[in-house]
Amino acid sequence: AKKRKINGHTISSASLETSPIILVNRIPANQAFDYSFNTQRRNFGENGKVLRNLTNIFENRFFLKELQDNIIYLTRISRGVRIQQRIESFKTRVNARTGNASEIRTWILNNELDFLTHTSNLREIAEIFYKYDFGYNSDADNYLNAIQLSTYFHANQALFKAAISRKIYDLGKDIYRQLFKDFNTSWKSFRPVEKNNQLLVEIPQTNFISNGQRDVMCFIALLKKAEIELSKPNSILIIDEIFDYLDDANLVATQFYLTQLIKKKKSENKKFYPIILTHLNPYFFKNFVFSKQKVYYLDKMEAKINGHLKKLLENRDNLLIKNNVSKYHLHFQPTPINIRPDFEVLNLKATWGDSSVFDTYINAEFEKYKNGEKEYDPFAICCSVRKKVEKKIYDKIESASYKQEFLDKHQTPNKLKYAEERGIEVPETFYLLGIIYNDGLHWKDNESAIANKLENLTIRKMIQEID
Repeated sequence: AKKRKINGHTISSASLETSPIILVNRIPANQAFDYSFNTQRRNFGENGKVLRNLTNIFENRFFLKELQDNIIYLTRISRGVRIQQRIESFKTRVNARTGNASEIRTWILNNELDFLTHTSNLREIAEIFYKYDFGYNSDADNYLNAIQLSTYFHANQALFKAAISRKIYDLGKDIYRQLFKDFNTSWKSFRPVEKNNQLLVEIPQTNFISNGQRDVMCFIALLKKAEIELSKPNSILIIDEIFDYLDDANLVATQFYLTQLIKKKKSENKKFYPIILTHLNPYFFKNFVFSKQKVYYLDKMEAKINGHLKKLLENRDNLLIKNNVSKYHLHFQPTPINIRPDFEVLNLKATWGDSSVFDTYINAEFEKYKNGEKEYDPFAICCSVRKKVEKKIYDKIESASYKQEFLDKHQTPNKLKYAEERGIEVPETFYLLGIIYNDGLHWKDNESAIANKLENLTIRKMIQEID
């Protein structure tokens, strides 16, 4: 609150503000590279003509970023007496050759490559050159470039490190600004700015942007800050309920950027553990970009599966009943089947051998769930949902032959895809509900996971709208 005195009275003006998010605590000095190609050719010796002009590499900030991450190799070359001796012996042999630059490079390729590849640290720098397109990419050029760069680095390490730090800072600043530009849907300026020798993001007051805009902007800014600060071999990032309140587009976007950070840390051989606290069903995230996750429930719902249904699922792959159960009990068929004798042999509930009796049970459980009752069989719901989805699409097909082909298809997604190919409109929710009817029809000791999915408000709404 800002206070002002007017006519002897103190008047306070309140506002809700968020502190700036500092992306870079100290901006590097604006140092440029002082690379001279002519100087490098003279330093190499008689055949300096074999060198390439490296001026353009100092403008490739992605190359410089990777070089900075591997600058330890340049440092080792500079300090290593044996490495320097190997490089000098190589230069002596090259300078003793006659011919034009192309001929000498070919000679290096045919006669010196084994020597160069066994020169540690130099090899790692050459491999970085190999990844980038500078107009030439022979092994001879890559090693000559590595030697030239190490010579330039050795001449003035302090200047080199300062210049590369500035280039990397400029790259990061441009990436940040583009990132925030992509996310900024508010008329208020919201982008990284340089202030007090820092790169920071100032968050507009709440009367200028919506809560959703503020949340996603802060999340992206803090995620970038985490990327900078979490540099140790092991790190933990805790994200508390951010995803719960984002709309679909921002939810996908924020998950994408978090996934990119995970991949980046993994590529750096660092152990990175993001912990997401959320009210959402964790399996919901698998529909976006998260593929691997471990789930812990603070409030774990106990499922109440019917023992007879559990036993049926456990025996569904028994050759005696496998095909018929899959086709008539676990998928939609317009005509029922009665395989009671087979059920009796396996000591299953005999009356369920009649698929119509089984349908009566699962549909009764579906009604309990639909009406909001607390006690229901979650696996029966999964089966009922699958059969209702398939029936809805089956009923839309006009051709008798197409109907039969639809029934003959294995797996619900294949049935739905087939119907779409015939011009039938399939609601997207029918595919999304696969996370219910697929997991719930194979016994994996996963009652709690299935029950928690069914209690998700969004999933419950989608299921209720099927009937």
